[in-house]
Amino acid sequence: MAVFSKQSLITELLDRIELTRASTQPFMRLTDDQLNFKPGPAQWSILQIFGHLNITYDIYIPCILRRITLAPDIKEEDFKSGWLGDWIYEKIMPRSDGSVFKLRAPKSQWPRDGEGDGKEILSRFLQQCDAVDDILRHAATKDLRRIRIPFSFTRLLRLRLGDNLRYLIAHNERHLLQAQRVMKLLSISQ
Repeated sequence: MAVFSKQSLITELLDRIELTRASTQPFMRLTDDQLNFKPGPAQWSILQIFGHLNITYDIYIPCILRRITLAPDIKEEDFKSGWLGDWIYEKIMPRSDGSVFKLRAPKSQWPRDGEGDGKEILSRFLQQCDAVDDILRHAATKDLRRIRIPFSFTRLLRLRLGDNLRYLIAHNERHLLQAQRVMKLLSISQ
């Protein structure tokens, strides 16, 4: 179990969500046809990848907001992650070489194929990133250990708020790499 200075963890996650926003900008220049390009029959398009990220945020953001709004402010300076949070983070976080541990999203979080306006879905993702930024700033005064957030794969598991925030940011990074790989294929296929 890792121990973090709460302030340094929040700062790191804020930096990473800012990098996520910046890394999303190149996708805004793509056409709807490019955004809907699927590298293979069982693979997601860029639009589906961002659709999945939006679905994930739709699950987590309201839940986190409810819990941190009701939680008292505390002065605790350290956050100790849980074994489950560390294990999930290690599985979801892209490795230093860009590879990932293969995982399948639950069907409830699968995006629909070719549904929605590309720029709208990307803009919504950026708005969701803004909401996560706000959550991180608000969470800096909360107990990242005691606030528990149900894990989206099963409601029976609850992650510590700090672990859940680490998971959300790593989940973004994982899927951004996936979208960037699809975008590279676009230049090859055209």
